[in-house]
Amino acid sequence: MIRNFFLVTFILLYISCTPKPPPVPQPSPTPLVPEWIGRQPADDNFWYGVGMSDIKGNDDPRQAARQRAQSEIAEQLKVSIRSQMTDVMQATNMEYNEYSRSIIETRVETSLDYVEVSDSYQDPQSQYVLAKLDKQQYFDNLEREKKEAETVSSNLVLKSMGGVSANAFINLALALETVSPFIDLYPEMEFPAGSGEIESISSIVAGILRDYNDRIQIRFDPSSLQTIPLINDDKRITVTVIDKETGQTLASIWLRVKFSDEPDHDLILTKDDGSTIYQLKKIMFAAGSYSLSFSVDYESILSKRSRSLLKMVPKQFPVTVVLAAPKIMFAETITNLGDQAPDSPIVGSIKRCFEDNYSATFVDNKADADMLLDLHVSTLEHTERISDIYPYFVHASGSLSLVNAATGQEILNATIAEEKGADFYSIEKAGVNALKNLAKKMDLDLCK
Repeated sequence: MIRNFFLVTFILLYISCTPKPPPVPQPSPTPLVPEWIGRQPADDNFWYGVGMSDIKGNDDPRQAARQRAQSEIAEQLKVSIRSQMTDVMQATNMEYNEYSRSIIETRVETSLDYVEVSDSYQDPQSQYVLAKLDKQQYFDNLEREKKEAETVSSNLVLKSMGGVSANAFINLALALETVSPFIDLYPEMEFPAGSGEIESISSIVAGILRDYNDRIQIRFDPSSLQTIPLINDDKRITVTVIDKETGQTLASIWLRVKFSDEPDHDLILTKDDGSTIYQLKKIMFAAGSYSLSFSVDYESILSKRSRSLLKMVPKQFPVTVVLAAPKIMFAETITNLGDQAPDSPIVGSIKRCFEDNYSATFVDNKADADMLLDLHVSTLEHTERISDIYPYFVHASGSLSLVNAATGQEILNATIAEEKGADFYSIEKAGVNALKNLAKKMDLDLCK
């Protein structure tokens, strides 16, 4: 029995001294997939965004996922700002559609600097990022920036209260631009100063600008113009801009001048005494009564941004322009291959041009004429006839000048484009045909 005891003891001692086999490795537990991957978090404290990017083929999948998460937050911000801006437009009766995109993009771009990565997760195929933007931090930053803008804008508004002036328009436009990035947050100021009443700055600026627009009056000396088409070098009009409430003249005001329904316009600027001189251009219309319209050119006074926020409609101040029918003395020299050709159709063509376009009448006495019209046309054989089976070819060309009979000043000096005529039997007939073609295809700007 003792022998058996020692045998068992020996065996146990041997087993305890024998090295143990290494433990069998156990598989690590699979990490839990975050709940936010399938369902974006939502609460009153943060805006959340979830971004995902493929791991394969992407140098920085985490950064790509973060940018997409930021984009989701940006879209939420845009919806919030756009909704608030719509409410402001309805409350102030102002139009921000053209400018709202710029406001929204600027606001969102600035706000994304405060976006933080809240969590991330990666599986064998994809990288996920959860980002968030603290709403309280967002609104606190906006409020601070808005207060700074309100202070600057308020000072500009108060500077503009001295009455209508170019500087007042500029200050009001700057005031509106300063607070425009925060327009959905109702930037306010005390107005009138010292009254204790608080009002929206955008509404204040819009009201003052419209009041100033209504107070502007444009006066003319003379009150109407009489002139002759193509002759108006001595026709000038003195234009004076005043504040009709105070009677003060207004310097440095840009005015737009349009003749009837012409698409083009002129720009003139008032001098220190509030006046300026406008000289008519050559008027190429038929005799009759027309309108010359003057208005404040807000495109030159206000910036594009402020104009997009305010729909300024300037008042129109018309001046009647009466065009009298011009009297023209017509002298022509027309030769066909060196011989006089007084019955050329070119004469009738020229006369119809002035009669149809300017209601002109033709006189024989220079003393009765407003304009002197000289026409010179000649023909020249193009090349010698090769043989009897070829026609004669003759080219006709000329020039036309128009002079102010009173001053001697040249109004027009034009070359009449060359035209070709031909005839198989007579070179003279070929010249006549060239003159006919010239009459048919006469291409003068003043006849169009």
